[in-house]
Amino acid sequence: MKLKDIEKSTNKNLYLLFLSVLVGLAAGFLASLYRLALEKAETWGLSIYSFVISHLIFIPPLILGLALLAFVVTFFMKKHPMISGSGVPQVKGQLQGYFKNNWFTTAFAKFIAGTLAMFAGLSLGREGPSIQLGASMGQLVSNQLAETERHKRILIASGASAGLSAAFNAPLSGVMFTLEEVFKYFSPLILLTCMTSAMVADMVARIMFGSGPVFHFQIVGSIELSNYWLLIILGIILGFFGAFYNWTLLTSQNLMKKIKSPFLRVLLTFLVVGATGLLFPNIIGSGHRLMDSFSLGMGLAFLCLVLIGKYLISMVSYASGVPGGIFFPLLVLGASLGAVFATIVISLFHLPSHLFANLVILAMAGTFTAIVRAPMTGILLLVEMTGSFDHLLPLALVSLIAYVVADLLQSEPIYDSLLDNMLKEKEIDIDDSDKQMMFETIVQFDSVADRKKLSEIHLPEGCLLVSVHRSGKDIIPHGNTELQAGDYLTFSIRGEDEVMIREQLLLVLLEHE
Repeated sequence: MKLKDIEKSTNKNLYLLFLSVLVGLAAGFLASLYRLALEKAETWGLSIYSFVISHLIFIPPLILGLALLAFVVTFFMKKHPMISGSGVPQVKGQLQGYFKNNWFTTAFAKFIAGTLAMFAGLSLGREGPSIQLGASMGQLVSNQLAETERHKRILIASGASAGLSAAFNAPLSGVMFTLEEVFKYFSPLILLTCMTSAMVADMVARIMFGSGPVFHFQIVGSIELSNYWLLIILGIILGFFGAFYNWTLLTSQNLMKKIKSPFLRVLLTFLVVGATGLLFPNIIGSGHRLMDSFSLGMGLAFLCLVLIGKYLISMVSYASGVPGGIFFPLLVLGASLGAVFATIVISLFHLPSHLFANLVILAMAGTFTAIVRAPMTGILLLVEMTGSFDHLLPLALVSLIAYVVADLLQSEPIYDSLLDNMLKEKEIDIDDSDKQMMFETIVQFDSVADRKKLSEIHLPEGCLLVSVHRSGKDIIPHGNTELQAGDYLTFSIRGEDEVMIREQLLLVLLEHE
């Protein structure tokens, strides 16, 4: 059935919200199913390692099994390059017009390969793949029911929000991540659709997994204002750690690419993880069980060993491009660093022992902010995952300081860097469609276009400004129309020119004079 163009419909927002509900249902179910599959795969994998540790005669079959898993994962990666790595850079690239994607093959291959990687014990997370699985469900719904390219992209973004929401029972974080990391600007329409999908997906996840928080930290009291100077030190440490993490991750990827055979890269990763699973099984897998076990009584030496070991195995796991996220492992690393910091300062300054959990939570948010450069998402994520609102102010303080330090060190946001590397690889199909499409962007404060007339701005050739949305009203643009910071601009372009035009508009509408 042919549907009328919803861009011209007075009920376009209501129709789009209806589609967002469908996206939330589909994405929530698939992401929850993936979450369940990873939990089962990790449990079975750790059981196998435990059995082999007690029966060393089974080491050869274990090696053969890891080699077989590596072969299957490599097969999926070579046949479907869009599934490699986290999934977040792929979604960002797809929404920005860089990649074209087959939703079915991507979702199927990502699900299978990601589950096998977790079964082998790799230190990878579920959030990046869940975001990509959700985006695939958004693409499924949009291909069938949305006619305009702009609304298709919005539904894909809504699916990404729904995927993160279902992965962590965190609907607000799912919405904020899409606004803060994917689009990097606020749009009321995007907010509504993403929130709708995220809420529906969260309900689906809660039906399957219950309504309890993901982490079960016991928050007894809050940090006194007189001790906030410790949070400044913690934020500085996390800023340096985040910059070092990003540099190491990108460097390890470049080193791994020196091995020309994709199978050998994946096989090496699986074998290293397998050896680690026999020698130090605490640090393999997602790290959820490890995080739940953190306590003041574990001892500083053991916590430092866990931090270093988890850091190294996370680098090995992700460097080869095996499908899996860095989101959850970096939270585990943040918790490990927070546990080390808490053990030291509680002992040195005779602080109450119950502050251990507070400092672990703060370190998780700060680490996420320093690496991903999305502070609001980090704050909301830790609030939703812990179920506690008692530490909003310290969360904000640590995140802000970590952000500033990482920025001063000129460390780029990790997902932007990973996307840049993917574009340089040119292994993924570029979307070169010649169809007309609409896309929306915003005029930022103090940008080149702020307070200038359209006649004074050099817009890219082949780019037509259709409307200017300001203070709830649409303005028909003409040469004397003066753009203002906060204006939402809707452009009509050809699909084949999208990448070039987006990059040129970035210089005009987003960058400062």
